[in-house]
Amino acid sequence: MFITSLALSQFRNFATAKISPSTHINLLVGANGSGKTSLLEAIYTLGFGRSFRPGSYQQLIRHEQDAFVVFAKLGRQGEDKTYQVGYQRNGHGDVQLRINQENEKRFAALARLVPVQLMTPESIDLILGGPKVRRQFLDWGVFHVEHSFYQDWVNFSKVLKQRNSLLKSRRFDAERGYWDKVFSEHGERIQTHRAKYVEGLAPYLESRLEAFLPQYEFTVQLRQGWDKNQTLQEALDHHKDQDVRYGHTTVGPHKAELKVQANGDDVKNLLSRGQLKLLVAALKLVQGEYLFERTGIQCIYLVDDLTAELDDDSQEKFCDALIASNSQVFVSAIEVGRFVERLQQADTKMFHVEHGTIKEQ
Repeated sequence: MFITSLALSQFRNFATAKISPSTHINLLVGANGSGKTSLLEAIYTLGFGRSFRPGSYQQLIRHEQDAFVVFAKLGRQGEDKTYQVGYQRNGHGDVQLRINQENEKRFAALARLVPVQLMTPESIDLILGGPKVRRQFLDWGVFHVEHSFYQDWVNFSKVLKQRNSLLKSRRFDAERGYWDKVFSEHGERIQTHRAKYVEGLAPYLESRLEAFLPQYEFTVQLRQGWDKNQTLQEALDHHKDQDVRYGHTTVGPHKAELKVQANGDDVKNLLSRGQLKLLVAALKLVQGEYLFERTGIQCIYLVDDLTAELDDDSQEKFCDALIASNSQVFVSAIEVGRFVERLQQADTKMFHVEHGTIKEQ
């Protein structure tokens, strides 16, 4: 997918703003605090329903205003059909979603139309952060290539909440049989979706990492969240007493982990910070590549000040990969430096952002 028109109203420091971006490379240039990141943030909300920056949704609403609105027209390569999507949220948290001028109740429907990958200095938390961050990364990919995954995850989440509630009550022993059976059924399906995705992603990742970091041999392993030699039902039976003692479910797909190693060691122990950033960039780029291979839908990449701590060689590799992706890319920069120059192509558009205004150069 690609954005052909983007309009903001009362979003962060933008009273109103509208751009018609290139379907390939878009450069957002301006001083710190001018609104470059806010523009990326607005696009991100269409794909995730929330910001990637700390704080509540209320901080997205311009000072003393009632609500923000993000509206976009979308196209898809090889198709004449266009989509119109809108996202509004007011200070009370009420959300209104629109797709092709029709109200939409489920944010998942909007997220499917706007597959967004974000790359910022904080994206390194994909490696340095806890397992939850990597599960979210994995599930983003599964969500976009396997449509049945979403409902399976919704069902599993409901059952997990119910089971955890029962663990804190005296009814657990009496009702455990039913809930463990349902929990196992949904949980095993979640694991099947994830395992299939990781298996399909692996050759794309191997190729990308060989180009980005050829001095290392990488492996990516999905740990499912319970003993691989047991069914999930068997694992629940085995951990029953532990679950009761702790008051929550200690095994299942909600405990899964995606382990990344280089030369047989945890990447956190071996790679420099700059190399870890390049690894994260590879992971995000490959998810977009695999999405296109499986569905024909291209990802939208948002890049915010990622180049810090990347040497010239790494920057060149990253820029070449962004260009070769033929995806729509939005890159923020304080000034037109070497990194920006590497991204300038015939179909590149540059926008100058200053104090909540944006103008095409």
